[in-house]
Amino acid sequence: MKEFKKENKITNFSNNSILSYRFFKPVYILLFINLFLISGCSNLKDNEDINICSSTRLPCLTSDEYVILYTNKGNIKLKLYGNSAPITVGNFIDFVEKGAYDKTIFNRVIKKPYPFIIRGGEKSLIEKKNKFIDTKTGKTRYIPLEIKLTTNRLPTYGREINASSQINNIQLKHKRSYLSMARSKNLNSASTGFYILLKSLPELDGRFAVFGKVISGMNIVELIEEEDFIIEAKRVNY
Repeated sequence: MKEFKKENKITNFSNNSILSYRFFKPVYILLFINLFLISGCSNLKDNEDINICSSTRLPCLTSDEYVILYTNKGNIKLKLYGNSAPITVGNFIDFVEKGAYDKTIFNRVIKKPYPFIIRGGEKSLIEKKNKFIDTKTGKTRYIPLEIKLTTNRLPTYGREINASSQINNIQLKHKRSYLSMARSKNLNSASTGFYILLKSLPELDGRFAVFGKVISGMNIVELIEEEDFIIEAKRVNY
């Protein structure tokens, strides 16, 4: 594989998504009308007494959750941080429990010129079957970009974190073994695709939503190649 520049990697990483570009529809988030603009952008204040999970129609979990990915190479155990990314974690767990990730492939693996990511959750082994449709609506479910700062009580939605002072305060960063949501150029286009980092990638901080990490089986992650697959994803107790 030819070496390519960092900015090209990030551009290709975003553009590779099979998700169509679609603007975030605020009907899916009901954290009061003044919190989400039509563009999907929001900046929640520290002192607002809001229970996110009781104020949204999207799946939402504020607890730590655990998932095992049973793959053809071995088992990978994940810890998901609902307190920092409640909508992202709720969305992932909902699809896990629906069996959406079962028999799906890792469709993108980048290990050269140096370890980068493995990516999955977008392509089924079963031809012509879309397993990622929201059964309640019959449509693809999209969730907003969700990033939690250590200085804020609630996550920020629908906007990238660009200021260096804020980037330093991001609670979940793109470190080796962590999970983050894939998306297209649209900030609020994440759905089912996810990736696991093979090395720390601080250039992605503030741009993509980190929501968990591998706590067991990172050696298995390093064995994954394109077209390897998840046999079953299962929610488990610790």
